[in-house]
Amino acid sequence: MPSRVMVFEVISQERNYQEFIIEKDPNRCEQTEIPHSVGDYLTMLATYLRKAQDAWTNHGGVQGSLHEIRKIGAIAVHCMEDHGAPPRINEA
Repeated sequence: MPSRVMVFEVISQERNYQEFIIEKDPNRCEQTEIPHSVGDYLTMLATYLRKAQDAWTNHGGVQGSLHEIRKIGAIAVHCMEDHGAPPRINEA
């Protein structure tokens, strides 16, 4: 089992990749609103969730789904980088 630290490092690497792709080809992103709205990120998350589900269903494997889940983690991080990351408030 990978450690949480390793998982976070993989997500960080994916974020770096996403930033590299956007810098390399700004036209790749058709959205003119930068940063993206929270709704934009929700749409991206839903799209990549469907891709993960399709990978699982159509290919019957974990690896394809995990590649999409890595992207989902990085998109969620990007959203919080742009709009904030409110801490959990423990309700007892």
